[in-house]
Amino acid sequence: METMTFQDNNPIVKAFNFAYNAHKNTHRKSSTIPYIVHPLDVASTLMKNNALEHVVIAGLLHDVVEDEDVTLSDIRDAFGEAVATLVDGASEPEELIHADGGKSKTWPERKAHTIEFIKNAGRDMKLLSCADKLANLRDIIRDYDRLGDGVWDIFNASKTSVAWYYTSMLDAFGNGDEGIRDMPAFKEFEKCVGGDVWGWVRGWCMELEDGRYVGK
Repeated sequence: METMTFQDNNPIVKAFNFAYNAHKNTHRKSSTIPYIVHPLDVASTLMKNNALEHVVIAGLLHDVVEDEDVTLSDIRDAFGEAVATLVDGASEPEELIHADGGKSKTWPERKAHTIEFIKNAGRDMKLLSCADKLANLRDIIRDYDRLGDGVWDIFNASKTSVAWYYTSMLDAFGNGDEGIRDMPAFKEFEKCVGGDVWGWVRGWCMELEDGRYVGK
């Protein structure tokens, strides 16, 4: 993909240019789909949920630090502290990725950290994460319809582990006074993981007495 620049003073357009050029040589996992479609999907969901401008910008940029040769300082200098804080929250901590002599923590360990972080996060961070995970879950559902159980070959985790993660994230998004249960993104996510439309996801899991879900 070639470098692209749309001439516009709108900060969201500036963020799109930045994200497009950062991800231009990257594709979605196990596909030929340009990676930029994912942050666009996230930003679109955020805008449909009336997110503030800096949250939409963070949606466009949320993977550039974790996945590309971009630093938080780059984000802070170009887009400000509020955006950088959200992008930082959306990125897995370096100590989890390169822990104990360069070895990454396991997939469940890293996801458990994300669940706990989002459970205690503010409303903007919850909404950003929900839009991100909702975009991923939509892709999983589409791929599941096409590939069946072959979709799990894409992941470094089992079907039940993925189900545990998404049902736990649902609980985290709704947790506390900063929960986003009133937001359309949350309600769509809830349908995907346990409602009438996509109940098969929660069907992978076993509900415990305290309302938590674990893989069967």
